[in-house]
Amino acid sequence: MIATNARKALFWGLDYMQGAPIYTHLCNIQQVTADVSLLGEHQAQQLKSLLTHAVQTTDFYKNYDAFGQLEDFPVVDKNMIRESFEKFESRVFKGRKLRIVQTSGSTGTPFQIVQNLNKRQRVLAELIYFNSLIGYYVGTRYAFVVAAGSIHRENMVSLLIKNKVEFSLNTIDFASSEQQRLTLLKDKNIKILIGNPSVIYDLARHVIAQGDTSTDFGVKGVLCVSERLYPNMRDTIQKAFDCLVLSRYSNEECGVLSHECPACGQFHLNTASYFFETLALDRDEPTSPGTPGRIVITDLYNYALPMIRYDTGDIGSIIPNDCPQFATPILYSLEGRRVDTVYDTAGRRLMIFAFDGIFETLGRLGVMKQFQFIQEEQTRYRLRLCVNERFSQEESVIEKLKQILGTDAHIKVDYVDEIPVLNSGKRKYIVSLYDPSKEVLTSSNT
Repeated sequence: MIATNARKALFWGLDYMQGAPIYTHLCNIQQVTADVSLLGEHQAQQLKSLLTHAVQTTDFYKNYDAFGQLEDFPVVDKNMIRESFEKFESRVFKGRKLRIVQTSGSTGTPFQIVQNLNKRQRVLAELIYFNSLIGYYVGTRYAFVVAAGSIHRENMVSLLIKNKVEFSLNTIDFASSEQQRLTLLKDKNIKILIGNPSVIYDLARHVIAQGDTSTDFGVKGVLCVSERLYPNMRDTIQKAFDCLVLSRYSNEECGVLSHECPACGQFHLNTASYFFETLALDRDEPTSPGTPGRIVITDLYNYALPMIRYDTGDIGSIIPNDCPQFATPILYSLEGRRVDTVYDTAGRRLMIFAFDGIFETLGRLGVMKQFQFIQEEQTRYRLRLCVNERFSQEESVIEKLKQILGTDAHIKVDYVDEIPVLNSGKRKYIVSLYDPSKEVLTSSNT
């Protein structure tokens, strides 16, 4: 407790000496997310300032009207920014010390951007605010649980300063899981687990198998990031640690985009820092509330490299807020990456949630550890399963999949020891190699 309080006092003391930028951002996020009128005023002001800055200081936006509508600006994506990086950079920040942020490249070529100091301070404030929903505060001892080989590894000095422990798990490896379990049993000051849900789920299953109860650990909250948290995963984690389990939607190049609400269970958009749009899959026109579309965001705080109407590559839908705790809109659905859209045999796009019931049931029965569903061609699919000796549901699974995909679907089942993780530490459960517009098999490392 002394170490926790000391770290907290040091962090906020240093922030105060620098003019309290992080604290100021934190207060702003707290205020505008709770008041719809303040939120609207804040977004309008930040958007106007950003557009003016981008038009006046970048080559890419110099011919656009800073006082026009946001819709008059073009939709951009990773490839456009990567290919014209210098045109997107603000002349004001060239030559300054900037933070370099790089994505893992889990769905393609790694993508790198730069962030100015104020943007970085905003991101830290976002993390502090949204992490507090699971009981994390500056100085709290926590474990970052990721798959072995993740790019997120930090040096010992950084871990000490943050009061952070890294659990890098070979997920199906007993010895590795046991080592992390023993660490949790010994160090009850570890209050929070943050990381990939598939890896935390594997750790939770191991803990339960060893006969431990939640009172044997000090864990008070679990935050799942980078992957989808399936209901059976949540149930297992809650059973192991008997604590609040929440999930987050974020990306490396921007920050926290949406966070699960402990009050209503829905995902509130972080409109305090970003402006969100959902656009049709085949054209840059807005979708109606609740209708899935491309998630396009405008980062209101990155002035070093303005990202205006940035296509994240994700598909989802947005609905108005109906929660009394927050004033921000709801991310109603998040259907995954556009490049991993799955189609039935008739060529109709499917929501990936259509498969949830099948695999959740297997998870609840305790016969399936991991799965990966792959569309290879229009009517050909592959299902990779990591199961135990009690699994006997192959015919039932294929039948249920054909009810979704079509009776003419050809489904090959492969049994594997583990679904491999990507360099990012993520494990992809849905993979599409089929492009209906080209009707050819696209390249993949799977």
